[in-house]
Amino acid sequence: MTDPHQDGREKLTGMTAYNGLKLHRRTLRLDGRSYTVLGLRPGTAERFAVNEFHGTWHVVTHRAGALLLGSLLWGMAHQRAQNTVLVVDRPFLDTNPFDAEPSPPIVIAPAHLAPFGDRAARELRRRLPLSTPSEGTVRLHTPGYAEALADTQAWFRNRPPRHFHGYDERHRRPVIGVRAGLLVLPGTAEWLREWAVEIGPLDPARPGAASGLGMVYDCIHTDFSLEVQVFDNYHDRVTAARLAREQLESDPAAPKDPDSLHPLVWDRGTTIHTRMRRNRTARRPRSAPRTTP
Repeated sequence: MTDPHQDGREKLTGMTAYNGLKLHRRTLRLDGRSYTVLGLRPGTAERFAVNEFHGTWHVVTHRAGALLLGSLLWGMAHQRAQNTVLVVDRPFLDTNPFDAEPSPPIVIAPAHLAPFGDRAARELRRRLPLSTPSEGTVRLHTPGYAEALADTQAWFRNRPPRHFHGYDERHRRPVIGVRAGLLVLPGTAEWLREWAVEIGPLDPARPGAASGLGMVYDCIHTDFSLEVQVFDNYHDRVTAARLAREQLESDPAAPKDPDSLHPLVWDRGTTIHTRMRRNRTARRPRSAPRTTP
């Protein structure tokens, strides 16, 4: 049996940034236009969660997930076909690792090619999860992304300067947010590339990341409307939050309103996660003590 994470690890190690990854392609009629909707294939192992906290939307994932998300953004920045968007939907979404609420689907929409307003979002949301057969596959192309990740500071220094034009420019900036139950990331090619370079390197294992707490994050876009968080134990946190919620929802004495339930799920999930880590550490074989000759 092959390891489901093997392919992602090879791409990560080789710094190919998922160049050539196959994506499903479908054609949908949305808001009176014919859209090409791209999506991940079933064999994709990376997972994401989405939640809103203190007025900011968060995408939560693991190391390979951050690199995949950055690759998708970079690839969509180089998209040339009109009205093409990319959707990350089930089964690639987990409940979030804090209070186990369901995650809204994620849509990447190149603003320079694909106008994606509220009506298009509503009509797409009604079609999800997509059940129509794939019309074929296309390959994700990420030219230059591996080089950008190899030296992100140099990439930002050498990028073309932004040109702002007062009121008009401010109102043309893409707005990241939820539309009709979808987290929409609309961006010009310039913005999509910048987000990709900010997200792709996020690695909780790097020295000094979040003071060694196993998490690293970055606020994306000039208005800080999106934060991406990367955990080294992402999958365990998702499982712990889900178990905590199941336990509380089956407890007749537990509160039912979300405002009271969510902090309890968070607290109990933290306890479960700590126990999971302790048990895993206890199961690790200990090395034999050294003997003095």
